[in-house]
Amino acid sequence: MENENIEIRSEEVQEILGTPPGWMTRYGTLILLVALVVAGYTGFLVKYPDTVESTVRISSTDPPKRLVTQFRGRVKMIRVKNESRVRKGEVLIVFDNIANIGEANIADVLTLENAVIAAGGPDDSTLQAFKVPDDLVLGELKNSLFEFYRRQDELKYFLSDPYDKYSLEQLRRELRKLQSMAASDRERMNSINRQIEIVEGRLRREEGLSRENLLAEERVERTRESLNNLKRARESVESSIKSRELDMDRIRAEMTGVRAGSRENQEEAVSALRESFQSLRRDLNAWKEKYVISSPIDGIVSLDMENISEQQFIEEGREIGVVVPLNERETRGVIQLELARSAKVRPGQKVVVQLDSYSVAEYGALLGEVKEKSQVPIDGKITVEVAFPRGLVTTLGRRIEPAQEMPGKATIITSDKRLIERVFENIRGAVSQEG
Repeated sequence: MENENIEIRSEEVQEILGTPPGWMTRYGTLILLVALVVAGYTGFLVKYPDTVESTVRISSTDPPKRLVTQFRGRVKMIRVKNESRVRKGEVLIVFDNIANIGEANIADVLTLENAVIAAGGPDDSTLQAFKVPDDLVLGELKNSLFEFYRRQDELKYFLSDPYDKYSLEQLRRELRKLQSMAASDRERMNSINRQIEIVEGRLRREEGLSRENLLAEERVERTRESLNNLKRARESVESSIKSRELDMDRIRAEMTGVRAGSRENQEEAVSALRESFQSLRRDLNAWKEKYVISSPIDGIVSLDMENISEQQFIEEGREIGVVVPLNERETRGVIQLELARSAKVRPGQKVVVQLDSYSVAEYGALLGEVKEKSQVPIDGKITVEVAFPRGLVTTLGRRIEPAQEMPGKATIITSDKRLIERVFENIRGAVSQEG
């Protein structure tokens, strides 16, 4: 007993008993408890979702329509303001269309087009009554129009010959009268052509002075209007000449005894009239395709104004703008998912899409949701349709221009679990396997 007391009271034992515990011993339990709380809280905050990854193709049923030049030429007129609302078929840009027989006025071409559209099918009576103003400045299109008028007059002649009861001498007098009137019209037309040359030269000089701010634009506009009036007068005179030539042809046929009132000739004349109208329609469409850019849809036009302006020369096949639809149809994504990986996919689940053509670092990702999932697999795959409630606006606020088809990578979040749930699930799984 005495030996035990001696050992307890020895200096070594007293030193151990008298030394206070270190900070690790005092605070270790507290630190461990705090660490466990922080880890648990972090595990609760941090999400570690279940995901299914696959490729996706995003498409728009009505993407913006590109405006591309069909031939190389000089821009004559831009008829719309940039970012303005336009209708389907509205003329946006007109190119120079100078031909050997003169330049067409776009407003007059559209007048002709409206008349052709209004004619419809059309039936024979409509074709016989078809007429447009004589002073339309149509350039190369007037040949097609005059050919139609010629066929129109031929049919009228077969149906009712105004010179049927004329005597031979009366026909000769009528022919001389028409020849004299036609000659007078040609002299008048030559005079108008000389005036046009003079006014065109003056207009070129005034436009040059106007560009140098040496002449008021109002003066140039007055000269330009005078030129347009002269061209309309020339068209009217030329129409008159053509009409008189047709009358002279009919009189000559009557004088030589060529009468063509048979039913077969009438049917041929009707068929020729129909064909000439279709030819006029084709030539009109071809002219517009060559010299005009029209809006393909109702929408907002956006032109590349930095690289296109009036009097600028544009190469063929160049994109000069787009027309954005007024009512953009829904953009959707389609995922073809293997049947074995589709069990957890449900409508309403979030989808993160990274497009192949757009860098995620620069543009961000698109956020969508599962809209629909097919129930029947095709070739072992389930079709998953993805909707984009925010449109094609990325997580970085960048707007993606819709295209007909855009490939990318889709991540479907099937379960938005937290990290701590994952840890406990792994622990339960390990215990179950050991049991």
